[in-house]
Amino acid sequence: MDSSCAAAPDTCTGDSSSNDLDFWANATAAFSVMGLSTVLLMQLDGISRRILAPPRLLAKRRQEYKYTVEQSSEYNALMMRQHVGWGKGVYDPKTETSVWETIFKNDTNEMEEIIAEILNAKKPSPVIVAMEQDLFDDADPNTYHLFLAFPPPASDESVATPGPPKLYRRVRVPLVVFCERLAKAFEGQMTSTALCFVADASSGMGSETLTNVVKECNHGVATISNPAWMTFLSLLISKANKTHSITTQQFERIIFSLCRLDAWRVRDSVGISRTVLFSLPGQACVPLILPLIQKVFVHERHVFVYDGCCYSVEMGTALRKQYGSSYRQQAAKEVWDEVSASPKVISSTFPMAPVRHNRELPETLANLNGMQASIVESWMSSVDTFLDMKSKEKKNFYTPFVCRMGFLMKRSGIGNGYGSDLSEVALKNVLEYITGSKSRALPTEVMAGAVSCLTEMRATYEGAVENSKLNADEKMLLEKCVFTHKSILIGEKTLLDTVQPKEDWSLKATKKLKSCACCIPGEESDEEDEDSDTEGGESSKPKKGMDLSVPGAFATNTGGRSKYVDGKSQFAFDPTMFNK
Repeated sequence: MDSSCAAAPDTCTGDSSSNDLDFWANATAAFSVMGLSTVLLMQLDGISRRILAPPRLLAKRRQEYKYTVEQSSEYNALMMRQHVGWGKGVYDPKTETSVWETIFKNDTNEMEEIIAEILNAKKPSPVIVAMEQDLFDDADPNTYHLFLAFPPPASDESVATPGPPKLYRRVRVPLVVFCERLAKAFEGQMTSTALCFVADASSGMGSETLTNVVKECNHGVATISNPAWMTFLSLLISKANKTHSITTQQFERIIFSLCRLDAWRVRDSVGISRTVLFSLPGQACVPLILPLIQKVFVHERHVFVYDGCCYSVEMGTALRKQYGSSYRQQAAKEVWDEVSASPKVISSTFPMAPVRHNRELPETLANLNGMQASIVESWMSSVDTFLDMKSKEKKNFYTPFVCRMGFLMKRSGIGNGYGSDLSEVALKNVLEYITGSKSRALPTEVMAGAVSCLTEMRATYEGAVENSKLNADEKMLLEKCVFTHKSILIGEKTLLDTVQPKEDWSLKATKKLKSCACCIPGEESDEEDEDSDTEGGESSKPKKGMDLSVPGAFATNTGGRSKYVDGKSQFAFDPTMFNK
């Protein structure tokens, strides 16, 4: 997150200017801690916009984003510590150091005992509370530790995580060493449960909608929404080579082991669909954690749900108005599912990773107020990651269900504009994918519950953004920011391989979308294009057969046909590849 020097040239030179930058960043952060209103913080940002050059303004804002996310993560961990320590009325933070059983790197037997307890199907699994360094450990202050809390046995022998606060058995283990052992243990376990990961680029509206609909339709899918440990891990990834020496391969093992642990924890809620749905915590985490999750779980299901930039800014603005800008966000109820979730106002509106390779962005973001600028950069970084991963599809096999919120919210028809209401068909398509039910019809009562939930949520969102609508001038400024990316087209365009609502849907576009009037019409071509590693933020000469009405067309080859068949919807392999 603090790599803004690379994206904004000359932001870290000059002593006096640097001191000014630190002063304004620290002052704004201090006001945020005091819980001052969003309006006042916007006024402070307005002063910064007048006195700082665009690159320095962006660097200052990114310092504020970093501070807010880090403080929110720490406060989130504190609330979880409180929850596993009998709750607000009983928890005593002064006893923290004594209540956690510490396991060291060389305590092999103790780690194996903990893993055996985790894999015991008759006992409830531990919850993930935090990932932290022990700076007071003189022998090893740089090692990160994983904090696990084991629920007390239930009187009815249930293995589900208790909702209300309880007194848990609390254990601290070395993060990297323990997760490697846990990963090997899970690799030795056979499982029939599929995982589905939802990545968001809609200020949280898309992932929340899909999670709530899946819960309401009650078709055997367990849900884990915005897990705070993924935010902890994203922060660690953003600090790679700065405050720790954890390698990419070790992060992959950590992700594998903790996802499998969390999925195992909710095994009591898995039903007929044999699926656990993970909603990644907000669009801000997507650039840091999605590439690793997709690499580790390449054969599992992936959904990328997105909305237009203007709609996402309106949604993000509504969240800020409802919850404020303070990092001290508390769960509405003191139950584990809510206490352990990252606050959506933080994970959806404060960027954690800068947009790559975009030197024009500081100038255009300087025209927006601080709140709009942060939401725009969060949204752009998420979409940029999607485009980058799709540009390497033939190497990483990233074939997600690309879900457009415009269809679900009754804003869009087939193609790039308004049309007939396709929301129920679009909802059915994405539910078939998440539940693995494409080859068999969803029960009538399941679809009825899903449609009812979507209708209710649509009304809620429309009411929430009513007082956060953008005017024409604001939309123009936002579109200028997005247009600096070169590969994200503005307006009602669709992302590459967006699933079109119809009965016989496909994860891959079977034919080109029609070009809009402002774009060059693409010519059909069945010729296979060469692999492209072009970065999502750079443009290149369009090739024959490329549809320029699709965002990312410059960054991704869309005219070719993959050598691999989509195993999620047809044969798991292509028989023609084995004729030699």
